[in-house]
Amino acid sequence: MRSIFARLNRRYGRKFIGFDRQKLVSSTLANAMVVTAATPPRDMPRPARAVRRPRVTIVGAGLGGLMAGYTLAHCCDVTIFEARERVGGRVWSKNKSSGVVEAGGELIGYNHPLWLALARQFRLGLSLFTLDSNFDALDLDMPIYLDGRKISNPFALQTLFEQMEAAFGRMARRARHVHKHAPWLTSDADALDRQSMADWIRDEPSSRLARLAMKEQFSNDAGQPVERQSLLANFAVVHGGALKGHPAAYFTQTETLRCSEGNQSLAEHLAEEIRRVGGVVHLSSPVVAIDIDKEGVTITPEGAASHLADYVVLAIPPSLWPGGRFAKIEITPQLTPDHYISMGTAVKYLSPVKRRFWIDHGLAPAATSSRFGVTWEGTDNQIAPRGREVELSLFAGSKPAQQAIRQWERGGKTAVDAFYASRIGQVYRGYEDNLSQPPDFIAWPADPWTGAGYSCPAPGEVTRAGPLLNSAFHKRMYFAGEHTCFAYYGYMEGALQSGLKAGSAILRATKRAGRRRSA
Repeated sequence: MRSIFARLNRRYGRKFIGFDRQKLVSSTLANAMVVTAATPPRDMPRPARAVRRPRVTIVGAGLGGLMAGYTLAHCCDVTIFEARERVGGRVWSKNKSSGVVEAGGELIGYNHPLWLALARQFRLGLSLFTLDSNFDALDLDMPIYLDGRKISNPFALQTLFEQMEAAFGRMARRARHVHKHAPWLTSDADALDRQSMADWIRDEPSSRLARLAMKEQFSNDAGQPVERQSLLANFAVVHGGALKGHPAAYFTQTETLRCSEGNQSLAEHLAEEIRRVGGVVHLSSPVVAIDIDKEGVTITPEGAASHLADYVVLAIPPSLWPGGRFAKIEITPQLTPDHYISMGTAVKYLSPVKRRFWIDHGLAPAATSSRFGVTWEGTDNQIAPRGREVELSLFAGSKPAQQAIRQWERGGKTAVDAFYASRIGQVYRGYEDNLSQPPDFIAWPADPWTGAGYSCPAPGEVTRAGPLLNSAFHKRMYFAGEHTCFAYYGYMEGALQSGLKAGSAILRATKRAGRRRSA
């Protein structure tokens, strides 16, 4: 999605030229490149097996599970079980007649170092969105609706930008004092974790309109009302997105790039590398039980023989853990309630259209409304022959997403299409007439192998669950997934970094076990 402030910043904020961005990214990218540089070259022979290598099973082939497998595959016997018939989890690139369209995680930031390093490692192309200033140059309106009212006056929009910029600057400066990877170690962590994002917005010395815009941005982006978002968690993710000399880069550099081949291509490359060095990736193989004891782990896939391992990585979202609405797995010993992190609500609605009809009405594809979420062109900057259809993508979180899901539950796809035809059509006249095919409704909270959008820690959850999710469960099970990475929760970068961390922790554990055996 493209947040209210990011859009305003691209119109009114400081413009970065290529050299500026190179300086911003170089230090973080250099650190991430250490990871890929440490990976053995593709033509390196596989290590001989004079002794039994540690066996690691990974449950879930999203980016977190795959990154864990990629980290471990050269040193361990890696087996991954994935319930879906594809890898990628909530990263799902659809090759449509209009081009490559992202049904799940979409945008990459200049402040996502591991994603950028892996893109370089696997030679993946990265493309920029059309700048909002280009729409301005074409005199195309990018409508913003707050509380049902269109904010169209240029002076009002610039004032809104300036107030949000000042507020987010204050937030970023405060966030620098929070431990981004382990926010529970911050000196006043308990107090900050008890507060909500709503508390911070309420106390901001901004106008009513600016506070409303911040409330809409944080709730839509995170998939939860601001009253249900931990302030400590938000400080951690803002600090995680900072760049050298630019503490507020989270708000301006997080939604900047997309992968030309589709984000799922990264997942496929990781899976290919795991297989290349002897790892195994089982698709359409949901795991129904994990049993942990002193000797190891027994993993039971549905309809298949049990699988033995020394360690296991649980890389599926908490919405699928025991006790949840979409519970798919039993874990023995049981996870404690303190392990669980709240998950937000998020949906996408992907509309293939015959042409860029919005230009006829003086509009850009970029719109923001508290009634439906945010829109943009999903096929933006993809080279295409004349006459090829394009895609109008919509993302919604929190209340607008919940409203769409209720329509789905009551009346199925027909009701959802009517819901969006009305709301999108109020902004983009001619929307229904220009549809080339039925739109896709991607309801991640209704997906049986997801059951949610992405994580959004509620007040009190960071200090409670954070230490548990970042340590081994009974010395055998490790956790991966964006919900475990507080510096980047909700983002693909969080999933990747969590997998790297889980894999690295297992490597350290195997070394300790080896030293004990040889002592």
